[in-house]
Amino acid sequence: MPVLSVLGLASALAALPAITTDLPVPHEPAQHVALHCIAPAHPNGESVLFVHGASFPAMLAFGFEFGPGDSWMGFMARRGFLACGLDFLGFGASSRPAAMQAAAAGAGPVTRAPAAARQIALAVDYLRTQRHMATVHLVAHSWGTIPAATYAAGHPGALRSLTLFGPVVPRAQAGAVSGRMAWWGITAQERYRQLRFADVLPPGMVLLEPAVGKAWTAAFEASAPRVPGDPPGELRIPAGPVADIEAAERGSYPYAAGDIKAPVFVVYGDYDTVVDDAGAAAFLARFTGSTLRWRLRIDYGTHVMHLERERHSLYESVWAFLRAAGSRTP
Repeated sequence: MPVLSVLGLASALAALPAITTDLPVPHEPAQHVALHCIAPAHPNGESVLFVHGASFPAMLAFGFEFGPGDSWMGFMARRGFLACGLDFLGFGASSRPAAMQAAAAGAGPVTRAPAAARQIALAVDYLRTQRHMATVHLVAHSWGTIPAATYAAGHPGALRSLTLFGPVVPRAQAGAVSGRMAWWGITAQERYRQLRFADVLPPGMVLLEPAVGKAWTAAFEASAPRVPGDPPGELRIPAGPVADIEAAERGSYPYAAGDIKAPVFVVYGDYDTVVDDAGAAAFLARFTGSTLRWRLRIDYGTHVMHLERERHSLYESVWAFLRAAGSRTP
């Protein structure tokens, strides 16, 4: 590629800053959720809303930059979408409920799926009324697929499509139920170690992008406030997602899959430890009301494929699905 073309591409990537808007949460005084949006240079009139998984916020998932402007949100913005990522309560730039400042055993799990679905509703309403987006595509990862599907089931016609990346599916041998805690703790270094999936991948195989090791860990460590008395480096994470995952692994979801009318796409990696081919097929078969159902396994990907070297295969496949869904009559 000519030098001028490379410089032009770098300039285009760098010209896509994310703007954060705080959305007040009704009936919860002083609480807000953060919505991060990248506006497209050449709008196509559509928006895509990303919702994160159980442990790290939107800007460390869909908004994480592997280079200047090189993120999943940036990818979608360059294709004409208003690209937004939502931080649920207790994560990232959103506020922390009072229970997260107290002892973990002092309250029930923070941010269960029904509450998270209501926060998605706030974001979709903002996109429709304030950003004048008639079309909203919802893309969710891991635990986030549970509140995303809950929202879709309760709001027929609100979404043009629903993408479930690495969804939590029932397991034949579900793990033990954890204690009733408001939050749980982990250090950034330990979470980074988990992201490597060294105990799952073949010896010597590393799928994480190098930028994750260089920048992601520090950004994750800075993503949560420190609470005096906690172990050094420990971050408090809402425990509601853990409770939802445990229920889903036992086949219990807070929504009826048949109520979802929007096109549904289930996508996952071949090294995903949460969903496999059989689980994905059985899971997708439950969405009997959907007007379009796609399923795709991408090789050389784990449960965090959006942070790995095959991430562009994920980006491109979801973009293809959004185009297919957008071409159908709602």
